[in-house]
Amino acid sequence: MGRWEPSVVRHVIRRVLAAVCVGLGGLGGPGMTVGAPQPTQPRAAGTPPVQVEFWHIFPDAPRRQWMLDRAAEFGRLHPGIQVRPVAHANYPQTFQALATAARTGQAPALVQISEAGTQLAVDSMLFRPLPAAAGRQLQDMLPSVLNYYRVGGQLYGLPFNTSSPVLYANTSLLKKAGITAARLPDTLEALTQTCAALKRGAKQVKCLTFPVDAWYFEQWAAQQGALWVNGGNGRQGRATQTFLTGSAVERPLRWLGELKRSGAYVNTGKLEDNAGVTQLFLSGQVAFLMTSSSRIGQVLEGSAARGFTVQVGPMPVPAGSPRQGVVVGGSSLWIPREIAPRTAAAAQAFALYLTSTANLASWHRLSGYDPLRQSSVDRLRAQGWFRAGEAHTVAVEQFRRTRPTAATAGALFGSFYEVRAVLHAAIERVLDGADAAEALRAAKARADQIIRAYNARL
Repeated sequence: MGRWEPSVVRHVIRRVLAAVCVGLGGLGGPGMTVGAPQPTQPRAAGTPPVQVEFWHIFPDAPRRQWMLDRAAEFGRLHPGIQVRPVAHANYPQTFQALATAARTGQAPALVQISEAGTQLAVDSMLFRPLPAAAGRQLQDMLPSVLNYYRVGGQLYGLPFNTSSPVLYANTSLLKKAGITAARLPDTLEALTQTCAALKRGAKQVKCLTFPVDAWYFEQWAAQQGALWVNGGNGRQGRATQTFLTGSAVERPLRWLGELKRSGAYVNTGKLEDNAGVTQLFLSGQVAFLMTSSSRIGQVLEGSAARGFTVQVGPMPVPAGSPRQGVVVGGSSLWIPREIAPRTAAAAQAFALYLTSTANLASWHRLSGYDPLRQSSVDRLRAQGWFRAGEAHTVAVEQFRRTRPTAATAGALFGSFYEVRAVLHAAIERVLDGADAAEALRAAKARADQIIRAYNARL
């Protein structure tokens, strides 16, 4: 997840809504027919291959190379198509570049958009939903993930990378402090008690790190069965207000403020800095890390290189929570509507290839992202993966235990990123000593104003 600066969010929303308000006059391209026959035959002599430019958000060497390898493999299987992956730094950079490119007729053929950008992408009218024929090839994908990207009964984004928050523990550090519990803390209160015991046994060690990131509070709300916005979480009608002042948000925020005041909590000082807190944990000076399950591979490799052991557990929740489950976090693959039919069909073919059984299993082993197809899970199990208690197993089981409710379906509204920025400011206020309830009242007032302003532009 990349950081969405408030100014960047406003810029993106202005560009997207401008396209809606002018009736897409700036797009100037033909309509997309993603259901066109998949071009698989060798191209005729002298006919140039179909060019598919694919924008993704994995600039790091391992995952960037994986994308390049998949594109090369696809090209060998489909000589008439040439895929060119282009790595962007993060989701906001990608969406901002897309909004600009689409208005000048230079949009890529395939683009990765984060889950919280779903309604914004739909409202932009830069994309059309996937055809039923494509949907039929996704029948063994997790229903909860497919449902997240269904808007008005239509599937827009093709799910690719999905993760959830998990708790990582430096068990070598805990053992030195005399803490040898068989299970990791699974509630916020139990984690507080462990932090207190750690302080007694290792005064120089920090207990917990995770970034200032609204995503975790969205997950805590869902775990407690609470909606994030009204309108059935924006899925039965347009959201007009948030539920930021509810106890499902206030409890974990108050807990975090208390943990900070006790000296147990630390972060990098940067918003949404999952990469930074991961490196902080890998320094060996912090006992617990809460971050995305997509970093399991990085954490296990990094801790082994530094000589300490790591155990992974589910996301801790407020005591008494029903643990309804986690919300989809990650992204899906979208095809801009201006793309010519032949190019759109080629992009769809590559997107389906990228999310095939074998590729999702391979992607999971590399990154830790969930293997979204049941056939991918079956393949990994046949390879000896997912043994009980192992890190990857914990994350996958947590995701699959999610109950299908309005809360766990995830919120859907166009100003999601701006509301996240508002909550980030509230979290920072609480970390600086402000009262959680007061900070959330102010955040709700501002967030509701943002939602109303967004809706008024449609």
